[in-house]
Amino acid sequence: MPFFTPKRTFFLLFTTLVLYLFWGNASPLVDQDEAAYAGFARTMAETGDYLQMEFPYSTPHRKPPLHFWITSFFFQSFGVNEFVLRIFPALCILGTSLLTYHLSYVMFNSRTALYAFSILSFSLYFPLNGKIALVDSLLVFFGMLGFTSLHHFIRSEKWIYALVFWSSVSMGVLIKGPPILIFLGGTCFLLLFFTKIRPTIWKLHPWFGLPLALLPLMTWGYSSWQKDEGELIRWMIDWYILRRATNPVFGQSGPPGTYFVLFLVTFFPWTRVYLSFLKEMFWRFVSHLNAKEIKDSIFSSFRNGILLPLSPRSYLMIGLVFSWIFYELISSKLPSYPLSAYPILSILLAEQLSKKHNQIYLYRLYLTSAIAMMFLISFFILPKFSEMRNDSKKLAEIMNQAVSPNETLFSFGGLGIPSFAFYYHKPIQEIGMNDIISHKGKILMTESDKLMLEAMGIKLSAIGEPISIYAYDRNKTLHLILVSREN
Repeated sequence: MPFFTPKRTFFLLFTTLVLYLFWGNASPLVDQDEAAYAGFARTMAETGDYLQMEFPYSTPHRKPPLHFWITSFFFQSFGVNEFVLRIFPALCILGTSLLTYHLSYVMFNSRTALYAFSILSFSLYFPLNGKIALVDSLLVFFGMLGFTSLHHFIRSEKWIYALVFWSSVSMGVLIKGPPILIFLGGTCFLLLFFTKIRPTIWKLHPWFGLPLALLPLMTWGYSSWQKDEGELIRWMIDWYILRRATNPVFGQSGPPGTYFVLFLVTFFPWTRVYLSFLKEMFWRFVSHLNAKEIKDSIFSSFRNGILLPLSPRSYLMIGLVFSWIFYELISSKLPSYPLSAYPILSILLAEQLSKKHNQIYLYRLYLTSAIAMMFLISFFILPKFSEMRNDSKKLAEIMNQAVSPNETLFSFGGLGIPSFAFYYHKPIQEIGMNDIISHKGKILMTESDKLMLEAMGIKLSAIGEPISIYAYDRNKTLHLILVSREN
């Protein structure tokens, strides 16, 4: 009996993944999202106001509050630092990998499950989401939990899986709103076309389960509305639903097919398996188009339902429609949008790899490359990136020395560096052109803004030397200066 059985190999890879996810997680905050989320959570922990979502430079990053509540709990339990901030997102990525292993094990076998776990956990992009505290790691976990429980419910119709499914929906909407409804709701809608599955899907009782799942979100929304007369809720509807459906945000847009190409990079070093999968899907699609009986059955299925049984591959392909294809069709393109597609694609790629005659050789080759890549990322690339993020900590130290503890620091010009605000940890008030004349005190701004204001006749006096900070999220250097306006 060989030592490296699929289960033993899985436990070794699981240990490696745990070390990778938690190694080096005490590095400085990443601008802008992670630093903004950390600021929201710390403010909640300090004030005890869990409806307040205010932090300097962070207005565009407000979201439903579950991620901030969990982080706030961790801060109160274990202290406020970067490692604690990233514990729960890392656990969610780890949990998603385990769910992927479990679902592929149930659908296929232990070897395919090992392949799926390896492809997801040892690819370029997906595990990196566990090393940065974004809401997407939580969302993909609850999305995969709902997708897995839905599969079990279809097979067994046990009420416990329906409960887990609706609980996942409830947690997902309280994390990021509509995306989990798009993914799981869209999947259920497509499953209704399968005649043999349709009665089981209706047994989820969506007329009861969905309102109950939305109840925590609605309760929070009502409380927030009462607090600020609906300002936050109206902003979220506009920013996260209306605007993103029609326009790109943060200037990130792309044509249909953007993620199709992006997966070539993000699934490295398993890219060849991804291309093999796409090739097979393409020729299957072509053969279906050329078969008259298939075309007739497609048109018939929309009228009468699909009579064929739901195979594991069909279930996975249906899951890709609203976790991947849907996001190809909207103009806004952020890398995290199709994150829920990664576990599903990993299972499909694992099944594709398991059909190769030289599968063991290819698996060992890709896995060795992946482990080498993760070693390089952990010990060379991430430490270098961590050094780049030290600028905001240095800026905070300088400002703490220049500004007294009870004094408010004014910030002019939309600097957009929430990591600085987190490390500074004293009052900051952002001001605009209309406010600059009426505000007296110490103001942080760029040198170019100082020259512009002085050209307009506003007298400013510099305090200390100019400070340069590299804004890596914009790939530019900000030349900042602290000034005072006394009259």
